[in-house]
Amino acid sequence: MSKQTEMGPMSALRTANRERGFSMLELAFVVMMILIVSAMAYFQFQPALQSARSDAAMREVLDQLRQAREYSIVNRRYVQVTFPSSSSGLPEVQLTEMNSLTTTETAGSNVVLSTVTLESPVVYTVISTMPDTPDGYGKAHAIEFEGANGVPTAGMLFQSDGELVDGASYQPINGTVFLGVAGNAVSARAVSVMGATGRVRGWRSNGNTWTEF
Repeated sequence: MSKQTEMGPMSALRTANRERGFSMLELAFVVMMILIVSAMAYFQFQPALQSARSDAAMREVLDQLRQAREYSIVNRRYVQVTFPSSSSGLPEVQLTEMNSLTTTETAGSNVVLSTVTLESPVVYTVISTMPDTPDGYGKAHAIEFEGANGVPTAGMLFQSDGELVDGASYQPINGTVFLGVAGNAVSARAVSVMGATGRVRGWRSNGNTWTEF
């Protein structure tokens, strides 16, 4: 019998093994490893993702407030700033041109200029471990103007000289909007407004202190 004939069964077995491919156990192990690595990458990426979303939300609030001031100056109109919630409960910032400031205003006389919805999971929130911003306008509430929880009862307005004023007294008011991902100090952001000048500043947290954005 030739050597080629003697090796025939062995060669056939090796060929069969190569054609058989991976076993179910091997495939399950590979899939499990992929899932583990993916999960690790996801959890490591989450803080960076939350921080990026907080930056985006802070920019939106910052830009809206600055646009409100600029629009008020250029068009010589009062512009009201509010912080409502969308129909799905997401936080918003809304600008309204106030063409009537009386309680008997004509229906439709005021015009909504813009409504911006913040991206989940960013909300208006105070991170308890973070101090007040260097402006020092208070941090008892997520939205705080002149010590009130939220905006003043009569609302707040940018007026044509650039000041941010109380809708009742028309006196300048200071305040801060705090936002971020609840419980995540690194995601904390803030936007402060000095009423007398209308200056709007953004603040970014490193988990312990604030730096101006």
